[in-house]
Amino acid sequence: MLNRSLTYHLASIAEDGIGNATRIFESRFGWDVYEIRVLRLIRDFPGITFTQLARLTKFERSATSRMLSRLIKAGLVQRTNSAEDARQFTLTITAKGQGLCDKADPLSLELETLMLEPLTGAQKEEFRIMLSSVLGWVQGGYAEKVIERFPEARPQKARVTK
Repeated sequence: MLNRSLTYHLASIAEDGIGNATRIFESRFGWDVYEIRVLRLIRDFPGITFTQLARLTKFERSATSRMLSRLIKAGLVQRTNSAEDARQFTLTITAKGQGLCDKADPLSLELETLMLEPLTGAQKEEFRIMLSSVLGWVQGGYAEKVIERFPEARPQKARVTK
């Protein structure tokens, strides 16, 4: 069963790819692939809040917070109090952070090209289209279908303690 499991294969591809990339990124830039991901999200969504960032990273909030603190301390990200809500802050990439992304992005593309090397050009395009379709479904109606079929998958409501 495991050798046919889509989620197992996707996780294996991601873990192996990320493991190799992290060693290279840390060696060349001093940052791991997860920290670079956080930096790229801030670059791609200027003014993003921590809550939005944590949701997009799909990391634990505490891990996202630790990474963000390191990026801010290194001068790669700027944190600004929100004008709309004093409890919130917004994040933007600095020129130094953009410079790191400018160096890291070509390496990421090169690693992705190596990962897809066994595929023909047509297969690569087809693969990207299929991945996009599956991602759209997983981010869209998939969760509702799972809960409909498996009610125990419904997220538990937070308990209020008195």
